[in-house]
Amino acid sequence: MRASFILGLVLVAVACTAKIETPAAGSAPAALSTAELDTVKAVDAAFAAAMNAKDTAAVLSMYADDTRLMPPDSPVLDKASAGKLIAGLLAANASDFVLTPTTAYGSGDLAYIVGSVSYKMNGASETDKYAEVLRKGADGKWRYVVDMFSGIAPPPAAPTKK
Repeated sequence: MRASFILGLVLVAVACTAKIETPAAGSAPAALSTAELDTVKAVDAAFAAAMNAKDTAAVLSMYADDTRLMPPDSPVLDKASAGKLIAGLLAANASDFVLTPTTAYGSGDLAYIVGSVSYKMNGASETDKYAEVLRKGADGKWRYVVDMFSGIAPPPAAPTKK
């Protein structure tokens, strides 16, 4: 099994079932401020720190109860299934996680981040790409509700002329 597939089970691309509210005409939520987006991106840094500390409980605390993790070539996972996979990944010597957000945007109580993650699996370096949706809870904390990731393959070769 490829390390990025296992990490895919961990980094979680999770489909959420947020409440759908239609704002009144002219009252759409404002885009998040730079400071609020920094708070959203800090979830990625905390995720990496918890993975590097091999603290499964801390990692899972960053996921909403209705989170959906979408690793490559796998069914969509709920939070309980994601926890088992995270524990297994950490037991399999995953280390040195660094999440690098390249795009972040949000409005109201929803935000998304796109980026890359580098890590080691049994000492071998890996790099994946990810897309996450986060929701701000009633307690003011941002949590992952969708976490999707996959490996980065080289571009396909150009077709040869016959």
